[in-house]
Amino acid sequence: TVLLLPELAFLTGLSDLHKNTRMLKEVMWEMIQSPQQHYERLTSLLRRIRDSPDACGELERWGLCLDTDIYRTQGHVLPTERINLRHRSFLPAEDLSWHREVTKEVPIAVIPINSWLLVYPKRLQHLAKDLLGAMRSSCGALGMQVGQPMVQELRDDRIETYGRTIQSSLGSQDKVQLLLCIIPGGRDDVYGAIKKLCCVQTPVPSQVINAQSLTGHPGKIRSVVQKVLLQINCKLGGQLWGVDIPL
Repeated sequence: TVLLLPELAFLTGLSDLHKNTRMLKEVMWEMIQSPQQHYERLTSLLRRIRDSPDACGELERWGLCLDTDIYRTQGHVLPTERINLRHRSFLPAEDLSWHREVTKEVPIAVIPINSWLLVYPKRLQHLAKDLLGAMRSSCGALGMQVGQPMVQELRDDRIETYGRTIQSSLGSQDKVQLLLCIIPGGRDDVYGAIKKLCCVQTPVPSQVINAQSLTGHPGKIRSVVQKVLLQINCKLGGQLWGVDIPL
């Protein structure tokens, strides 16, 4: 048995981080460091240890000595890979991202979405309408065909309501390619229940969208919808991009 003194215990992590966009950006900025920033931080730490009499004394007591620089070795830099889409190829930018290119060009293989189910609670019907509009306006540039969905509007956002409606809808349809659900923000329990239902009990490709990601200016929503369409294409068996793999 481990007994913890409440006065000496405290929570770790940042549970409400998703509610504070500015703090989230600052944390991500600290976590995602460039190699040069990593190097500068390490050498700064080594200098601080060297300049601290207490630290030097402790290392000396252990019979240890730290160099003031990290170990250097000769590295091999691989050439940049060319990314292939259906009609053109390109080299990625220095930050190795190519989101802009894949959202404006046709992927290698596209799966048309003809039979799909859209589920959302009634209070989020305005977001469902915006989502459908953004999907229709974005799918053309990606070469995707998105048909009219079968819509199920829920009276509330309880887990049981989602589960019962999804099972009933999937059971009454011959072949559903995709289930797309909009859930309220911060409802990880609903997300988990939907994924368990669609992966284990009634297997069907599913896409769950947090309502918070569909709020904001039109440019942000369009960017989210483009990424969602690309995810859906992959889940249905499509291919977004490829690289040359020579023999």
